[in-house]
Amino acid sequence: MIEVEIKVGISNPGEIREKLEKNNAYFKSKLIHQDTYFNMPKGLRDFKETDEALRVRKSLEFNKDDENKTKRILCSITYKGKKIDLLTKTRKEIEVKLDDFDKFIEILKVLGFQEVLTIKKERELYEVEYKSRKLSLLIDFIPVLNRYFLEVEIIAEKLNDVEDFRKILIKFLNLLGIDQKESIRKSYLELIMDKNNIF
Repeated sequence: MIEVEIKVGISNPGEIREKLEKNNAYFKSKLIHQDTYFNMPKGLRDFKETDEALRVRKSLEFNKDDENKTKRILCSITYKGKKIDLLTKTRKEIEVKLDDFDKFIEILKVLGFQEVLTIKKERELYEVEYKSRKLSLLIDFIPVLNRYFLEVEIIAEKLNDVEDFRKILIKFLNLLGIDQKESIRKSYLELIMDKNNIF
């Protein structure tokens, strides 16, 4: 699949929530992600140079009506290909569910994969039907950056759909008063590594 995604920084998440609701978006759930990133074993290709990523994620999904009750715990591994345009974070993604987060981490380490960083992400997930497409809308708080972000996403099956889907995302952001020039192409991993001068 190809994840067509635009990310922007936001300063007032409450205002964004109100605008999402006014534009018929509905709140699905609150999530906390623990994302551990790995690089290839030494001597093989470097994901930092190739603009790829390998992420192992443990997610806590909370009950929609009671944020203190955990609904379920989900684990997955995701490969992210390099970004395919100059404006957005659109890239190929391959994701597989995992039964055991810790044992899979152990397997990667035994095989020589290099652990890069673990990132905590607090997320509010919304969805909306817009231009006959289902959009995922994500308000993220990244504690280590002490910043809020908004991500808007559509999943494309074909590369030919990417341009049209990107235009849909831009139009929806415009409804929220956000211009495409505010788009941030760097991943959270890249933003954190830049902040902490990690190379």
